[in-house]
Amino acid sequence: MWDGIYSIHFRGAADWGIGMLVLERGRITGADALGALYDGTYIVAGSEIEAWMTITVPPGVKLVQGTPAQPKSYQFQTNLRVPVNAIQTQQPVLMELPPGPVNMIFRRLRTLDS
Repeated sequence: MWDGIYSIHFRGAADWGIGMLVLERGRITGADALGALYDGTYIVAGSEIEAWMTITVPPGVKLVQGTPAQPKSYQFQTNLRVPVNAIQTQQPVLMELPPGPVNMIFRRLRTLDS
């Protein structure tokens, strides 16, 4: 039911960013405009989508939370809970990520036909 292509707009303490996520049959694949990669899984749990992701940050990319750019690629894991109504209404959701908090807006762009 929630399989689809999503845009993400996010804002941290130092900057903002945009990206895309594909949710398909319990898997998440995505990337943002600066080249960070998003890979993981998700389930629908009541009125929330719960996701477990590994975020891979390429060399030379400063995070929106203010984490300085690193000379080598690195990864961090996160667990997110996104209220379904926040996706439907495109309301910002505060996400506590390991590098720091980020406000995110999820917008469903299209469904995936099976």
